[in-house]
Amino acid sequence: METLQKPDNIVTDGLRWTARANSLLVTGLFLLYLVQSGALVIPALSWSSLRGMPMLSALALAVAGTIIAWKCEMIGGCLTLVGAVAVLALAYLASGPGLLLTASFLSLPLVVSGILYLACCSSLHICQTMRNQEAPADRSSGTLATV
Repeated sequence: METLQKPDNIVTDGLRWTARANSLLVTGLFLLYLVQSGALVIPALSWSSLRGMPMLSALALAVAGTIIAWKCEMIGGCLTLVGAVAVLALAYLASGPGLLLTASFLSLPLVVSGILYLACCSSLHICQTMRNQEAPADRSSGTLATV
């Protein structure tokens, strides 16, 4: 009786750990900001200004998405992308193209992390689909396949 080993998917693991390293960097910088100057800045923010609480909330959503993506890549990747795009949109709406370059430096790593998490999830789904299509052929030849 021959068993097939689950092959290591180097691409999926590479995408996953690149996204995780990138999200650790962004999350670490966000938490450093909160610890260092959050107590002074956050009470001064208002909901009436788009550069205030709405932008901080969008950034917090993106950072929460990177944390959630460690457990569930699809949901975390979607939250990260939505938060990062919201940061860009709020920056553009609040101050026009003047702050867009600065906001893109902040949200670009989040966009990359979100795309990598979704690509990892998609790559994993494609690999599972390919294994499921190969499994009936292995059963018909008399070998037992374990996935």
